[in-house]
Amino acid sequence: MAASRASPLALAAAAFALALVPAPGGAQVLATTAGKWVRIFVLDVERTIGRSVRVDAASVAPGGLGVNFRQAEVMNRASRAYPRGTTRFSARSVDCAGSRVVTTQWQVVGPDGTALAASPGPGAVTRVQWESEDGKALRYVCTGILPR
Repeated sequence: MAASRASPLALAAAAFALALVPAPGGAQVLATTAGKWVRIFVLDVERTIGRSVRVDAASVAPGGLGVNFRQAEVMNRASRAYPRGTTRFSARSVDCAGSRVVTTQWQVVGPDGTALAASPGPGAVTRVQWESEDGKALRYVCTGILPR
């Protein structure tokens, strides 16, 4: 199947099979793409929001603001900045009780495995909007219940 016609599932599977590539400046966001990647939203929701959001359940552990974890978002549609199949890997931390979240690192990897962008450092701590798309993904990390 041609890359332009690949299904979102095939794109997501290919993104997770990629070997980690060094980010610009030599930083590496994730030690490995191995893990237990859990799809957060059902396929209909992914089609609506235009991306597949996954959390590495094996990476969820105490630390940072409260709970550290890895997240990946695979774009199901092309945008102005990135082609379809681009994946944004993030190392994040959430304070479930205090409703705060921070992205400590991120890296954007193209469909062919090329590093496209990376964070210069940690982001700012922000308030969690629990009813947003991101809030629903964070709720999975905090409770283990998928927003289906």
